[in-house]
Amino acid sequence: MDTADTVAFLKEREEKLGSPIVYKTYTPWFARLGGERRDWGVFLYTDGKTIIYEDFEREPMILGIPIPGKKKEKYTKLECSFPVSSVVSIDCVTRTSAEDSLSRGHDVSKAATVFGKAFRKLVTKVTLSDGRILFFETMNHKEFSAMMEKFQKEGK
Repeated sequence: MDTADTVAFLKEREEKLGSPIVYKTYTPWFARLGGERRDWGVFLYTDGKTIIYEDFEREPMILGIPIPGKKKEKYTKLECSFPVSSVVSIDCVTRTSAEDSLSRGHDVSKAATVFGKAFRKLVTKVTLSDGRILFFETMNHKEFSAMMEKFQKEGK
């Protein structure tokens, strides 16, 4: 996507949202406990009141090169949202414990230890008031957490 396409996409999303996007990031990996999973990531954005995450169809590739003859899986668009006010907690957990939670079908993730933070892949666990648990591999857990805390305070 070139710059003009990106600007047009973001403008379209702002029009759909009805307000400006105040925070956006790409999360290379996403999963919802008991639900969908995206190993190629999702785009996450917010106007400070609603968090939206969505994915995009992509071709099978290795190092950015299309894989010839690779059968493309059936694509189903993922576009979900939740109000910032519904966030109960945001925790930094290891991706291994998130994956373990997904395979068991219930949350067994634990906050990442100092060792885990230094040597393991980390994901951000978002727990919502309706019981949903979402895992995002955020680019910067501290920044994401701080932004969500700021949006929650502004919303009160």
